[in-house]
Amino acid sequence: MHVAADKNLPSFSYTTGLWLKFEFPELIVFGLEGKVAHDSFWHMYRTLEAGQRFAVGTREDKIFENAPAMLLPVSPRHYRNYLGWNRWFYGNDKFECLQLIFPDIDGHFPWEESVCVPPDLTEGIWSGRRHN
Repeated sequence: MHVAADKNLPSFSYTTGLWLKFEFPELIVFGLEGKVAHDSFWHMYRTLEAGQRFAVGTREDKIFENAPAMLLPVSPRHYRNYLGWNRWFYGNDKFECLQLIFPDIDGHFPWEESVCVPPDLTEGIWSGRRHN
């Protein structure tokens, strides 16, 4: 699912069905063009289908070809605002979701010296990573 940007929020995309098929959390990413997000999610799907998993909470180099990424747990309190289709699909909020985070053009993650910061859906996990 891809949701277009508006004046208050960048575009975002998310998966539906990973939790059901692989018992791997659904994914949400902000700020990628729809096709790029779609292609990235399909790459991750094929990786999961091959029996591999992605690291959560640490740098992950198997997602993007030319940049690291990080997967962090999304707090269920954000499901209503961002994962409406998944809530309908599963019939409840009893599924897990990870926010796929990538660095800015200078290689900085949002908790580092980053200019463009997507919404933090991780229940404050970024705060422990931000250098003050």
